[in-house]
Amino acid sequence: MNILLLIPSVLKSGLEDQIQQRTHPRMDYNALAQGLETGGEHKAVLLGYEEVQADTRFLVSMARSICGLDPALAVLGYLERSKYEAIFSNGENIAIPLALLLKFCRMRPRHVTIGHRLSTGKKRLFFTLAKVQRQIDVIFVYATTQLQFAVARLAVPAQQVRLIAFHADDVFFAPQAAGDVAPQSPSNGHSSEKQICSAGLEWRDYPTLIDAVSDLPNLRVRLAAASPWSKHANETANRQLPENVDARRYEYLALRDLYAESDFVVVPLYENDFQAGVTTLLEGMAMGKAVIVTRTTGQTDVVIDGETGLEVKPGDSAAWKAAIQRLSEDAALRSRLGAAARQWVEQNATLDRWVSEIIKGLSD
Repeated sequence: MNILLLIPSVLKSGLEDQIQQRTHPRMDYNALAQGLETGGEHKAVLLGYEEVQADTRFLVSMARSICGLDPALAVLGYLERSKYEAIFSNGENIAIPLALLLKFCRMRPRHVTIGHRLSTGKKRLFFTLAKVQRQIDVIFVYATTQLQFAVARLAVPAQQVRLIAFHADDVFFAPQAAGDVAPQSPSNGHSSEKQICSAGLEWRDYPTLIDAVSDLPNLRVRLAAASPWSKHANETANRQLPENVDARRYEYLALRDLYAESDFVVVPLYENDFQAGVTTLLEGMAMGKAVIVTRTTGQTDVVIDGETGLEVKPGDSAAWKAAIQRLSEDAALRSRLGAAARQWVEQNATLDRWVSEIIKGLSD
């Protein structure tokens, strides 16, 4: 079975040595391609932004010039469709234009996609008016709210939508021995000092977090305020930060060390209806760290309050301060939550488990 994987990114390759040495995590699209080809039953081909840029065919060039890389990638997948029995599009930004094109086919390959957030206005129109779900066989979603929305509001057949957990590379992001972590910066000498961290930009409510920790001088707060995917503005940039807070970009290895040397991980979020913040949550949990997260409408499928982490209400800096102080002062609670968090990832959200679920959707 030949399977085409459409990935809206510049694809990384040649990472085998780094992955073996645990200096770089596995990329999910590479893991999916390898999983498909294990056993020799399938052949997987990856196409991303570089392939779109290099393709000189008129329809691809026109889509690239007028609409951008994502629609052009959908056009490229459409033109290559006859070579494949199934197509995986890693996001509705590819799946929707591809589904529109597939309307013109008498015979089409199986089409499986990830629905990160189906509830935005423009996407709703494509489902309710253009009925693009008729050209998609399986839609994987990461949030219960998105599953419910797809069935109740978009009229997607229930059997066509599958709820799965997002993933972390639990081999790369794993609990570290004390001597394996290089400190990110020297301590200020206070024996009672704690460090917490956060990462990402997508729907991050860093202003509320900064307000909550601004008068906690014995708490260092490190923010890896960067994301290759998010279109949200960095609210830590051009802002006067308290002395105990710093924000910068971290590469994968430095980010893992940041998680490891932090006492726990925090994910402050603005109210939203999808799994914003899930990457940071799962990476921190995979490291065996206790986590605190804003309980939004969409962020309900990972953290169990009091069992695998703590939750606070959106925009409540006092609640954030109280939760941070509680975890800072209770080592036994941090240990219990961190161990339960790691176990939850191992049972529900490993990269291998994600690959297995996607392969089932492609092969059904």
